[in-house]
Amino acid sequence: MKTSLNLPLKKFSSDIVYHVLIVMCKNAVLLHTNLKRGVIMVIGIVVISLLVVCMVLLCSNIYINGSAAVNLHTQTVDIKVYFYRICLFKRSIDLMNEETDEKHSLQDILSMIHKTSHDLPRKVSDFNEAATIILSRLRFKKWYWHTHIGTGEAHTTGIAGGGLWGAKGTIVGLIASKSQFQCEPSLAVTPSFNQKQLNSVADCMIAIRLGQAIYALLKIIWKLPARRQAAI
Repeated sequence: MKTSLNLPLKKFSSDIVYHVLIVMCKNAVLLHTNLKRGVIMVIGIVVISLLVVCMVLLCSNIYINGSAAVNLHTQTVDIKVYFYRICLFKRSIDLMNEETDEKHSLQDILSMIHKTSHDLPRKVSDFNEAATIILSRLRFKKWYWHTHIGTGEAHTTGIAGGGLWGAKGTIVGLIASKSQFQCEPSLAVTPSFNQKQLNSVADCMIAIRLGQAIYALLKIIWKLPARRQAAI
């Protein structure tokens, strides 16, 4: 009797163990599948987040603030670059104190001029193309340029003032033809007929999207060497 009762109990116990193992295997497979889906989902969220951040950064504006002050005693230029109100670059240049360390002889100067003038039309064309690529993507938010000028004599002061007005108009016209002015340029020339004076103050703010700046730089790097090879 004991033997006949132990056989069903052993069989029942083995069935329970078998079903428990099957359930555990199924749970392990389900857990592995869920973990795999979770990892894929996390990776997808991270990739999408990075793409969104990159798109936002590429569409964000870089602001360049440049100012210059020129008079009879000082000549300074200040440049600041901002990105999301964070100053990335700041430099002040005193043109009066910029001295070259090397003194060139007349022969060196003539040789430098000869090298610069060699293939001058191509260099001018390359510079014009590079300037057009950059300026076409710039947006001027501010343009201020006021000058007080005097030579000590009325007639020469008038001539100098008229020439300066023409130069300012030409410069602004050339830049406006290649870029976007989102402000009204503030230009002024004030003659001082009775004294020698030169006081010029300029201030401008330029905006460009980061993606456009990178694209313009890559376009210049790619296009200009190709033109040189084609010319050879």
